Amino acid sequence: MKIYEIMNDIIGVEFLECRDGWCVDGLKYGDPDAEVTKVATCLTATPDVIRAAGEWGAQLLITHEPTFGSHLDDERETELSRAKMKLLDEAGLTVYRWHDSTHFRAGDKIGESFIAHLEWKGTFNGDMDFVLDEPKTPLQIAKEISEKLGLKHPRIVGRRDGEVTRLNLSLGARGSDPYTALRTDDHEVAIAGEVCEWYDGEPIRDLAQMGAQKTLIILGHAGSERDGMADLADNINANYSDKGISAKYFECGELYTYAD
Repeated sequence: MKIYEIMNDIIGVEFLECRDGWCVDGLKYGDPDAEVTKVATCLTATPDVIRAAGEWGAQLLITHEPTFGSHLDDERETELSRAKMKLLDEAGLTVYRWHDSTHFRAGDKIGESFIAHLEWKGTFNGDMDFVLDEPKTPLQIAKEISEKLGLKHPRIVGRRDGEVTRLNLSLGARGSDPYTALRTDDHEVAIAGEVCEWYDGEPIRDLAQMGAQKTLIILGHAGSERDGMADLADNINANYSDKGISAKYFECGELYTYAD
């Protein structure tokens, strides 16, 4: 099977065509006509991930986030981008990006994976809203995420106590969506990958100190989205093994290290 064939299945030609001009999914580097037997998936194609995927023998690397600088992967003439291209050549890897088609179909695949790995019971609207069947405190939510997703230090802004059910899942980088969600009565907790602290975090602290049941939980970008890319590898193994294709997820790790 050729690389472009499996990626046309995963992304969907129809999806790419209907979003032509601003969809960031698709071929980012390499030869889409190459034969594929091993597929690596990752959240971000860091140099360490590229090296590890190459050592495993992958021909295809599917990443969620950009490889070459900007969201459009168009910063190709920087020293860093040229060095990463050299690494990809040495590893024999073709890079495809799987981003918009995870988030903007009916049913956000990243959100679905996030909820499934936490084993939460409730109602997901397929986008960013999740309602828990059983109430939890914001502190319980943060601790469950830390323990089940292996995140070292989720940060909590606002209320730690009080039972809640109405969550906003602003996973990854969603701009001011967490603050926008918590300004309404529809949400009590927003779970974010990353935010601007002064613009989005400070008003949520203000709301909580004024007595509102409002909490922002910040996980870090990688920790909030990586399970979707791990699940992609599992899905490839389940659906393409009869075609001689195997897949493996490669962890990029959290962006930060910690003093403790």
